[in-house]
Amino acid sequence: MSLSCTSATVLRPSDADSLRVQVRDLTVRVDALGAENKELKGQLADAAKASQERTGISPAVAQATPQLVQIRVGSPSHFERSADGKHCTARIYLEPQDGLGRFLQITGALDISVFQLNASGTARTLGSATFDPLMVRDAWRGALMGSHYSFELQMVGDGWDCTGSATVRIAFVDGHSGRTFSAQRELIESRPTTEAAPDAK
Repeated sequence: MSLSCTSATVLRPSDADSLRVQVRDLTVRVDALGAENKELKGQLADAAKASQERTGISPAVAQATPQLVQIRVGSPSHFERSADGKHCTARIYLEPQDGLGRFLQITGALDISVFQLNASGTARTLGSATFDPLMVRDAWRGALMGSHYSFELQMVGDGWDCTGSATVRIAFVDGHSGRTFSAQRELIESRPTTEAAPDAK
């Protein structure tokens, strides 16, 4: 009687195994997104049909109507000291954009606050203001370099000497949809100039 021995080889995980798992997971994710996309398209078609019945606006016109997607605080935004050094003013430039990244005129109310973060992580408010829809409309500016909304805010933080940096935070409530759009940006000091402002109407 003879006995035979069988040896088994244990294969260690390889990079190829890891890639196969990633491909499988990505395939599952793509399939899920595809199903979700079909569902959303169906819901959008139903909403467009209901809207047309209610307003008489065709789905094509509704789809081609620009919608507010985001509001950016423009890079020219800054703060500056007055000539006598006693006052400090923040100048905020807003750039609303539609889904194609194009400038879009807006209607609604805007809250602006400027603050400075201390070393301890606490924030010190330097100024805040609320602009109603008519004030927002009046803040629109058209210039050769592009359109934007221009706002000024007096900064009166207790004990602040108008040096260093500050941060602006805005919250815009769209008057049509009721949605709130927020943005934030760090401001740096800019010396005042006697040249004509580039955002003149």
